Amino acid sequence: MSSASPDLPPLDPLPHASLFLRRLLIATLSLLLLILIFYLLERFRSIFQPLFIGLFITYLVRPVHLWLARWGIRPVLAHAVIVSLLLLALVGIGALGYSNYQDVAERLPVYERKMEELIRDAVKNLPVEVPEEWSLREAQLNQYISAQQWMTAAGAAIGTFFDFFAWLAVTFVYLIFLIIEKERFPQRIQQAFGDLQGQHILKVVESINDAIAQYISVKTFVSFVAGVASLIVLLLFGVDFAITWALLIFLFNFIPYLGSLVATTLPIVLSLVQLGPWQALVIAVLLIGIQQAIGAILEPRMAGRRLGVSPLLILLSLAFWGVLWGIVGMILAVPMLVILKIILDTVRETRPIATLMSNV
Repeated sequence: MSSASPDLPPLDPLPHASLFLRRLLIATLSLLLLILIFYLLERFRSIFQPLFIGLFITYLVRPVHLWLARWGIRPVLAHAVIVSLLLLALVGIGALGYSNYQDVAERLPVYERKMEELIRDAVKNLPVEVPEEWSLREAQLNQYISAQQWMTAAGAAIGTFFDFFAWLAVTFVYLIFLIIEKERFPQRIQQAFGDLQGQHILKVVESINDAIAQYISVKTFVSFVAGVASLIVLLLFGVDFAITWALLIFLFNFIPYLGSLVATTLPIVLSLVQLGPWQALVIAVLLIGIQQAIGAILEPRMAGRRLGVSPLLILLSLAFWGVLWGIVGMILAVPMLVILKIILDTVRETRPIATLMSNV
């Protein structure tokens, strides 16, 4: 006598196999896409760098545009005012750079004489006796360097200065067209993807805009504080070109953690030549102390909390984009990281990766 076996539901040996394979496929394709994107960014860096910097400036001036709009100024007029102010700022920076170049040319003999005195005093204070022939040879070498090397360095600096302003001109043209396209972008998205999908895409774009605007507001505030504090220190000690050094510290502070420290090296070296070792030591302690207090304590806490990104990933992104694009890449490193995290967070399969990138 046989008994019929009861009907049992089929067993699934891998309940999450399809989801795992889908995530693996998306991760593999994403990795290949990232490799292709990085190759194109490196290959066409002369095209993409001004474009990305122009996009970065649009986020930088966004609070100003919103403030003008709250006062009832039409968007076209507000953008015209902002572009005019940016153009005046570029002209002012160019005029300041040219004036500083003339001042350096006039004060260079004084700096050379003081540098020779510092070297001579350092040689006298050495614990070993320096032969007279070596001192004469060093003096002849310094004379050759001051006559030949300084002229070559000055010519290279002038060429770099004009190349930089040509690059800024291209960036300014990109900026104007980005501002023009910004007003029509939402309509094009809705026409291309429909109302429902278009609203979803615009919501993602808006979240990216808000995150980058928060980051830039933090960086601008921190950079302004660092620049003003450094300017006060340099003015109190009477260091030459104090405004230029403060402006460089403000700009380089947009490079997370390292930029402002690099910018402070130049005024410290100048203060050593101009004022002597002891005053230069005090200036170095004050400037480095300002940068450490702001860059190592205040800025990581503010940026990490407002962006929701791990500080370790910020450092890794800084190193990666620095290798890829140099200084420009280091400035854009954190905005790129934020955009990547938000995009990963909007896709269900890649949301765990975005969670691992967060600072929670």
